[in-house]
Amino acid sequence: MMPAWLEQARYALFDFDGVIADTEPLYIDLDRAALAALGYEATDEDLESFIGKASEVAGPELLAEHGIRATTEDYLAVWDSDAGIYGREDLEPSPGLRELWERLSERGCRIAVVSTTRCVSLVRALNHFGMLTYVDAIVGREMVSRPKPDPEPYERGLELLAGLEGEGADEARARAVAFDDSPSGIASAEAAGIFAARYTGATATLPVDGADATVASFSTLL
Repeated sequence: MMPAWLEQARYALFDFDGVIADTEPLYIDLDRAALAALGYEATDEDLESFIGKASEVAGPELLAEHGIRATTEDYLAVWDSDAGIYGREDLEPSPGLRELWERLSERGCRIAVVSTTRCVSLVRALNHFGMLTYVDAIVGREMVSRPKPDPEPYERGLELLAGLEGEGADEARARAVAFDDSPSGIASAEAAGIFAARYTGATATLPVDGADATVASFSTLL
């Protein structure tokens, strides 16, 4: 039986990286190689700080701290997430997620993906998983002006889902839940007034304050 907070949810919003799929180790390898190509050997602590952030923003910022000037374009020239992450044939959804989405959809619960990743990459991966048909809305980084931890991404996702039901975001908020794994993601959901469930089943290791629930495995929710 689902927990009460999910049983009553009509809107479910999911972060992608570290939640829908365990992409964090792939990002670490990709960012480590990109930083090295630009002249900096990153530590594990450096790369852990990238979790929940856009690499093409965090990378140049880290390089600047060490006296290396690199623009977003410089970073993207040596960093290809589509080929290295979202286009990989071996990338798989988190265990139990497909079954959870199927159950939520059967109950009439609307599903959104809210991520700092570009929409085209999200669609590519979800289509590869065969799970795109469950998704009612996608909010990628190009759809917001202020990324997580600002509430805008989750507010935008809820607004899109609520609109499909002819509701306003304010009345929908009480029946929404957001799944995220990073401190910035949990802060974003909380700031948007959405029940925040922290997923720890992938590589979530950073301490997080403010989560309303913790989910170690999607299978346990079923």
